[in-house]
Amino acid sequence: MVFFIKSKGTHLPDHRGHKELTQDKPPFLFLNPEDVYIPLIEQGTPCEVKVKVGDKVKVGQVIAERTDRFAIPIHASVSGEVVSVNQRMWHASGRMVPCIHIKNDFQETKAETIKPNKTDGLSRAEIIDIVRACGVVGLGGSGFPAYVKYKTDLPIDVVIINAVECEPYITADYAQMQKHLDEMLRGAEYIRRATDANRIVIAVKAYRKSLIEKIILRAGDKVSIYPVKDVYPAGWEKYLVQRITGKNYKGLPAEAGAVVNNSGTAIAVCHAVEDNMPLVEKTVTITGTGVKDPQNVYTKIGAKVSDIIAALGGYAEELGDAYFIAGGPMTGVALKFDALVINRCLSSVVVMPKVIRELNPECLGCGKCNDVCPVFLAPIQIKEALENDDLDLLKSYKPELCMECGLCSYICPSRIELTSNVARAKKKVLGSR
Repeated sequence: MVFFIKSKGTHLPDHRGHKELTQDKPPFLFLNPEDVYIPLIEQGTPCEVKVKVGDKVKVGQVIAERTDRFAIPIHASVSGEVVSVNQRMWHASGRMVPCIHIKNDFQETKAETIKPNKTDGLSRAEIIDIVRACGVVGLGGSGFPAYVKYKTDLPIDVVIINAVECEPYITADYAQMQKHLDEMLRGAEYIRRATDANRIVIAVKAYRKSLIEKIILRAGDKVSIYPVKDVYPAGWEKYLVQRITGKNYKGLPAEAGAVVNNSGTAIAVCHAVEDNMPLVEKTVTITGTGVKDPQNVYTKIGAKVSDIIAALGGYAEELGDAYFIAGGPMTGVALKFDALVINRCLSSVVVMPKVIRELNPECLGCGKCNDVCPVFLAPIQIKEALENDDLDLLKSYKPELCMECGLCSYICPSRIELTSNVARAKKKVLGSR
């Protein structure tokens, strides 16, 4: 058992209401892009190309593969012709990465492997193999191959379906559950079978009362609901595991007898197990006051965000300079261009008018960054130790516990970029081991 103080959350009252920009609208369908660009980078790992220029491909056909110890295939999201296998495009990581460019033939011809399974007799190993073959990754933002979690040798007591969606603006998971709740519940059961777990717990914000009622009505006593307070970062994996299991862990939730999957991942697992359908489409929240018509968009992996925004009616009138964020406003990456492509784990894109504020680079010594940190770190001290290149002092501050939630930068009245500095310190300490 690893002992440390239980993590905490912080209410963000001035962000309440921003989810209303998208949560009550039906998803907008953008399933016929003229071109898709499938990124050849997974969690920073380059992938091996399996096709060549001029090849005709089908929806769900394997076109690349991550070949490290977390090997997982990447699939074509449309049918058509491979135009390039090294087209560089903007990625949600903030970098330009190589992509496979496919020209859509609009035929939606599916690979022969996409066909229904007889699910009743599937063994644990067979479910795991199907999930891997269909390229299902964590859709909560991590992009970690889902099957790896299921292959653990540790005894698993509980499967936790993370439907909290705690970050401001994002409602993609909520939109999916409204439309695909039964698939989510069936997917959760397949995950339970894949892990030999004893029970399923669905974590959801307590104020989502109508959704909770629907889950209880559909699932009955097959699942338990864990209502979460309206705090950030209540959707953090460790936050949920600590509260649901009463245990702490050092590395992976499996150490506490838990496997955690996002609600969207459970839906993708359902489609994989029942129909051998690879992860080629997903829901992304396109939002912010900089967008004329913010919506959740169900689209193809590899579609260009700029094309999606154009289909939504474009940007707000007289937008001018804007913040363009890939991911949520707390943990996302700021980009200068809107030409990025949808990858498997991109959850949202937020566009906000740029407000120029006077910056105060000096620390005021207010201690607010310490107060809000979910894991009780001292961000400003970590930043100073990093700048002084004092590795021993840096290690004593334990920056490796940082979850990069963004709260310290958010709360800082001096607008000091604390999160990025702590992230660099985390990397430096981990690299020194």
